[in-house]
Amino acid sequence: MARPWLRLGGPLVLLAAVALGALPALRAYWRVRESNPVQRGAAIAARSGCLSCHGPHGTRGLPDPNSGEQVPAWDGGVPMMYVRDAQEVREYILDGVSKRRAVIPKAEAERLRAAIQMPGYRDVLTAREVDEVIAYFMAASQMAPIADAAAARGRELVRHHGCEACHGIGGSGGVPNPGSLKGYVPGWLGPDFLDLVRDDEELKQWIVEGRIDRLLASRLARHFLSGQRLQMPSYRSALSPDDTAAIVDYIHGLRKER
Repeated sequence: MARPWLRLGGPLVLLAAVALGALPALRAYWRVRESNPVQRGAAIAARSGCLSCHGPHGTRGLPDPNSGEQVPAWDGGVPMMYVRDAQEVREYILDGVSKRRAVIPKAEAERLRAAIQMPGYRDVLTAREVDEVIAYFMAASQMAPIADAAAARGRELVRHHGCEACHGIGGSGGVPNPGSLKGYVPGWLGPDFLDLVRDDEELKQWIVEGRIDRLLASRLARHFLSGQRLQMPSYRSALSPDDTAAIVDYIHGLRKER
């Protein structure tokens, strides 16, 4: 659990840290504290070369010169043409093809004809790294069904309005934000969320107003909020109260999963 004096409620300590030049060290600590499987999976995919073919964030695949098709992206419904569940994603990562598609003659012929072929990472990635790439893939693809209808609607709204461009795929966070207290846009999965959101009313106010009263009342918080380059926009005109409540339900569901 984070020490109370490292939370936003300790302004004197934070002011002292800034004065003593300790803010970079605190920011490094906060970033490590916020780490989660989705965020780590994105980093593993990037350094393992996955995004060289599947495109930035896995969302825009390269065109294949032999097949005339594109390397499949990880979002927009494309993954469902190739994989049915997380187990088949694992098989692709480990061996470059799923067991099911490897025995389908047409699918295997298409795979062998392609100039850009999926490599296997069985001897490259550890079991944990594979798990974390899968976590990122599942968040990016949104393949996993959400039983609660309101939360499922919230996921659609989050993707439609581009919330993940700042808060990270699946709310995994980590997008740099110069001038902010912690140096990045907070995600929805880790302890940062608890620092910034104490209840559903505050979460709704963040979404609707782009600010919350509690932080506006703090001189230190106002200083960083006004100085950060990426500002949380207000969605008052874009979302109905039911839409806002659906996004709240979706975020709560994400936090339960982690």
